[in-house]
Amino acid sequence: MTEINPYLKIFFGLVFILLGLGYIYKPEIIVRINRIIKETFLNDSYVALHRKNWGFLLLLVGGVLIYMGVSRGLGW
Repeated sequence: MTEINPYLKIFFGLVFILLGLGYIYKPEIIVRINRIIKETFLNDSYVALHRKNWGFLLLLVGGVLIYMGVSRGLGW
C-alpha cells in the first residue's frame, strides 16, 4: 500500500492549525481572505473568461495524477 509523504501531512496539519487559530483569535483576517478569494477566483466574470484555461489545467493535472497512481499500483 502506498504511503502519504510525512512532510505533506505535517504541512497540511500546520495549515489546519493556523486556520483554526485564525478562526478563534483573528476572525477578521479569515473574513478578509474569504473576500479576496471570492473577488478573484470565484468571481463569475473571471470564471467565464478563464474557464477553458482552468479546465484544461485541471484535466492535465488529474490525468498525470491518475497515471502516476496507476503506474505505481501496477508496477510499471
